[in-house]
Formats: sequence, C-alpha cells, structure tokens
Amino acid sequence: MPLRANLWKIYIYKFLSEFYLLAPILIPYYMASGLNSTQIFTVQAAYALSVLVFEIPSGYLADVLGRKQTMIIGAVLFPAGIGIYAFTGSFWTFLLAELVLAIANSMRSGCDSALLYDSLLAMGKESQYKKHEGKSFFFARIGSSLASVMGGLLALFFLRLPLIANIVTASVMLPFALALTEPERTKLRVDRPLRDILSIARFSMSHQSLRPLIFAAALIMSTGIIGIWAYFLYYEALGVNIGYFGVLFALFQLSSALGSKTSHRIEARWGFKSSLRLLLLIAPVFLLLGLISSIWMIPLIMMNGYIWGFSFPLLMNSMNRFISSDIRATVLSVANMAGSFSYVLLAPSFGKIVDVFSLSTAFILIAAYFLIYAAFSFRGVLRNPPTQTN
Repeated sequence: MPLRANLWKIYIYKFLSEFYLLAPILIPYYMASGLNSTQIFTVQAAYALSVLVFEIPSGYLADVLGRKQTMIIGAVLFPAGIGIYAFTGSFWTFLLAELVLAIANSMRSGCDSALLYDSLLAMGKESQYKKHEGKSFFFARIGSSLASVMGGLLALFFLRLPLIANIVTASVMLPFALALTEPERTKLRVDRPLRDILSIARFSMSHQSLRPLIFAAALIMSTGIIGIWAYFLYYEALGVNIGYFGVLFALFQLSSALGSKTSHRIEARWGFKSSLRLLLLIAPVFLLLGLISSIWMIPLIMMNGYIWGFSFPLLMNSMNRFISSDIRATVLSVANMAGSFSYVLLAPSFGKIVDVFSLSTAFILIAAYFLIYAAFSFRGVLRNPPTQTN
C-alpha cells in the first residue's frame, strides 16, 4: 500500500535531514574561521530569522501545492547550503549558508509531520500518530547521533572533511522525497495567499488550546537549540578534545531519541499533565551548568537531551488534535515560527553575555528565563489540556 510505504520513507527522510556531519565540528570551525561567541550565535540567530520569514509561507505552500513537492524543494536546497559552508570561511558566507539551509528546512518543517498524520488519517490509523511521530523523531535523532560520531572522527583528518562528506549524504534525501505518495485530502483553496496566511496565523494564536501549546513548544525549541551550541562551548571550556565532541553530541542525540521513543508510553502511564511538568527539569540543569564546571555535569546535559526529545511528540500530538487537514502544515509552521522568533531574540543575547561576562552567567540567566516563561505558557496548557489520548 503506497500510503503505508510513506511511513518508512518519512523515517529515512528524517534520518537524512538530521544527518549533520558538520554539527560536532561547527563551533571549532567557526573559531578556526575567526568568529567570536557573539558572531557564532548571530549566525545561528540569522538561521532562525530566515526560518521565521519562510516558515509560514512554506507551510502554506505545502497546504496548497502539496507536502511532497515542498519536501522535494527542501531536499534540493539542503546539500546546496552545506556546500556553501564547505567551500567558504567567513562570517558573511556563513550567513548565506544558513539562509539556504533555513529555506531548505522550512520547506520540510511541519510538512513531514503533516504528511505523516494525513497518511495515517487516510488509512484510518490517526490514533497511532503519536507513536509514529515519536518513531520519526527517533530516527532523526539516530541520524544525528551517527553523524556526530562520524563527523568528529572525520575532523581528525582535516576540519572541512565532515562538511564535504555531508554534501553527499544530504543529496540522498531527494530520491526518498520523490518516492513519497501524497494522500488524498481537501486542499486549501488559493484565494488571497497573504490574507489566507494571516487568517490561519490569527486562528492559531487566538485558539484557546492551541496558543499555549505553541508558546510552550517555542520555549522548548529555542532554549533547546541554544543549549546544543552552548554545550559545545562548555566542552571547550572543560578542555575536551575535539575528537570527543562527536561522541558527546551522539550521546545527546541518543538520549533525545530515547525520549521521543518513550514519550507516548510515559504519557499513557503518567497522563498529559504530569508529562508536561517533566519538561520543567530543563531549567535546573541549565542552572547547575552555570554554577558548576565539571565533567560530572555531562550526564545532566544528556538528561536535557532526553527531555527535549520527549517533548516533541507530546506537544505535536496535542497540537494536531485541534487542527484540520487543510491547514495542518501552515498551523504547524506557525508553531515552528514562534520557536524561531524566540530563538532570534535569545541567541545573540546569550552569545553577548558569554563574551562580556561568562558562559556560567549565560547559563544561569537562561535558566531564569525558562522558569519565568514556563510559568505563563505551561499554565495555559494545563488549563486547556488535550481531552483525548492517542
């Protein structure tokens, strides 16, 4: 059955889309290219800003043109962005690379989840979405883990080698995108695109149950990505050899994969509210990293990875319950956009605090930010929790 085949094709697509051989060596690569902490987080914020601009239009394009078509565009642009990184070496060219990568990821962001949900819906198995979304996220994290180890090892030969190899692996996404089957669904009618986008965004942000879920997801996404890059700075400060960066990042991704894999089981046992409160443990970990500089803190970083992975199926499944198929990709793009907007505001400030004060101070402040933000967003989610369990 073509739609059933979509499931494993999406798993492989997600695996390859997160197969970043460059990830464990990117911070050393930036430093070798002469970038300071402020510039490093500015480059990453530029990526998030680009995602912010393209996120909703790409989701709208997916609802109108088709999820398969936008995922194909993403598969073409992904290796192009890595290629710019591989063969240049300046702040401005890195910004260009992140722009291309942002467009590529925007084209698939939310579209893969929407295609997965609608494939299951067409098969009458939408109740299994959380399980399959968790499995999809699991494969993505496994891809990140393997790429991390391989990227670190390749960097021991020379620093650009992981980037060059990553062009090849990213190019393999295209055949799997082309092989996907678009489920039959009610497509969004094109009338006035800008008005339609604004209308869907307004619906997302005014919906009593969706809005707090979007804000909660934005908090987890933005602080989680900042954490990923900050952990590399933490390892650098501890004097960890670059060859171990890939191993540590792989362990982080494996922890995240385990979190996504077990998310639906834990929620089934604990319930949604208790599962949501588990996410609050992220803040104490940030605080302890700010107060203590020791290799004994590394297991706590892995715990944050587990919680980060755990959060994705939990929140995505909850959001999908309130979204109709004709606007699903656009609404999920609104959620991703909120996370990107939060990251754009936070990342350069985090980098500046590191440069002016210290990494410890930055960790302590982001822990405080997390708790304050969570006090508002999580309260809204708990007031209007999902009423059914998949």
